[in-house]
Amino acid sequence: MPATARYDRFSVTLHWLMAVLILGQIALGLWMIGLPKDGTGLRASWFNVHKSWGMVLGLLVLLRLAWALLRPRVAPLPQARHLQLAARGAHGLLYVLMLVMPVSGFLGSVFSGYPIRFFGMQLPKLAERWDAAKELLSAVHQVSAVSLILLIALHVLAFVYHQFVKKEPLLQRMRLGRDTAPGTAPR
Repeated sequence: MPATARYDRFSVTLHWLMAVLILGQIALGLWMIGLPKDGTGLRASWFNVHKSWGMVLGLLVLLRLAWALLRPRVAPLPQARHLQLAARGAHGLLYVLMLVMPVSGFLGSVFSGYPIRFFGMQLPKLAERWDAAKELLSAVHQVSAVSLILLIALHVLAFVYHQFVKKEPLLQRMRLGRDTAPGTAPR
């Protein structure tokens, strides 16, 4: 596949949409775990909101993975090979975590014994309550969340370093402008 100088409009839109949703999910997840289990339904309703957006993110990451395989490659930044490999590994791990998070959350919910609601609509029951699986999947979800938070922080720090210290045109590669033909530089 030929390399292009910048990301296409769809990739950029999907990147920023997912960034906002993921940060919102992290904030919501951290907030809602502190809600009391008091029978008012407040905690359950926020968990259902979190689950609904998690399912949306799960579908978006699948779309993003498919699109990443289909679209023309964007040329890597000119840097040492070990830094290119580190960047590729970090991006790969971001994709893995963006997939593990919704899958572990969904499956944990499946085995919780509670109904799963997608924006209010109850989904069919897929399995019986299984406490050991629920606990394992909850642990995977929590470890993945912490790992994702740390990797997002690294991603942002790498951006700041490349954009403002090394003065590389990352924002130009990610801007929402007119798409360019594969293999051509933006105008």
